[in-house]
Amino acid sequence: MADWDSTKSKSSSNGALPMIRSRKLLIAGIAITLSIALIVLATGIVSIPPNQSSSGLPSSAATVTKSSCERPPGFILIIADLSGFNDSISHGAPVNPWPVIHVHQGDVVRFLVCNKDTTQPHGFAITTYFPVGVAIAPGEAYTIVFTATVPGTFVMYCNIFCTVHVFMVSRLIVQSNTSANS
Repeated sequence: MADWDSTKSKSSSNGALPMIRSRKLLIAGIAITLSIALIVLATGIVSIPPNQSSSGLPSSAATVTKSSCERPPGFILIIADLSGFNDSISHGAPVNPWPVIHVHQGDVVRFLVCNKDTTQPHGFAITTYFPVGVAIAPGEAYTIVFTATVPGTFVMYCNIFCTVHVFMVSRLIVQSNTSANS
């Protein structure tokens, strides 16, 4: 019994096939995930900002307030619905994130995010500036206000799972003051 040969037992070798397939699928899944992560970092969709505080967050935190969907002056309106963020599906998201918002380092950035979807919640988060995000129930709206202290390209994304989750990706580009002067 201690001298087991896999060629002698057909039932044992058949039981191993699903495990081998599972292992191959797991390895393939990990390889795909790592490939996507490398592509995202290489294309500049996500940048790792150099000037962060010791906590890893910008020195000024975002202020979040429940609001109505009526846009106040000076606010950037983001509509979340079955078309993504501001119709990002028709603009080619996730390959082409939409909308792309440009601001300068030191600007006060003001977003009004409205969930116009009547059936499901959506979320809104921004890497580095608002990573915890907010879940927005159907018909609700929130303002998010912060100072753009860290230059770079940041991802704005839906932070809760929904039916159009993969298409809810956009960019915030914070132009450095030093590169603007050169």
